Amino acid sequence: MVLRFINSYGFLGFMTALPTTAEFITYESVYLPKNHFIKEESLSTESYLDYFYPFDKMDFHKKGVESSWSVSDKDGIAIALATGKNPQAVTMSFQKEYAERYDWLVKEFSDWAFTFTTSFLYYMDYDSLDEQTKKLYRQGMSAFGGISPTYHISLAENAPVIVWNFHSLLVMIQMCFSFMLTDSDCDMKLCKHCGRAFIASRKGNEFCSPKCKNQYNVYKTRAKKNKTDE
Repeated sequence: MVLRFINSYGFLGFMTALPTTAEFITYESVYLPKNHFIKEESLSTESYLDYFYPFDKMDFHKKGVESSWSVSDKDGIAIALATGKNPQAVTMSFQKEYAERYDWLVKEFSDWAFTFTTSFLYYMDYDSLDEQTKKLYRQGMSAFGGISPTYHISLAENAPVIVWNFHSLLVMIQMCFSFMLTDSDCDMKLCKHCGRAFIASRKGNEFCSPKCKNQYNVYKTRAKKNKTDE
């Protein structure tokens, strides 16, 4: 799944260890919320950028809060012009030198899969779980995320609206995933038989395929018969 995502979208702008502000390049140091990958709470801006430019380095220089960045190739210039109103880090993440560690991406996708599965198992097995297990489920769910997306309120034509300012692909996907997970009408489901995630073709679908539905019913019938025979 991770490889398919990378082949389709690349690493651009994922930023698995995102600082507390999108304008971090204007600071002498970056400050990080808790994450899986960088254990320091703060480190120099240049040291942070080294994580995302491990091969070819950009023509970027920093002294205190002052910084300079030169782009010479035409593609880089075009990207800089197209993203001119965004924080400088956003423009940098679209440069060809930018890269992110594969194991970091795998960890993020694994966390999302765990969160998705937990939300189904908690309610599916609710009546059979003891209180301690329920508490562990709730603690695991509350630990999800930790990076709040920035937003502002805009006065639209008819009413005020929330405008999200996503400066990381990671945060955008995480936010959309959270909305889908808490939406009772969401099409994301977990197959009642094989446990695989799937998109339901209609409301009320509990199985990813007719085969799984038939196998589930066969096993259920056998279990009832065995119980009766006992």
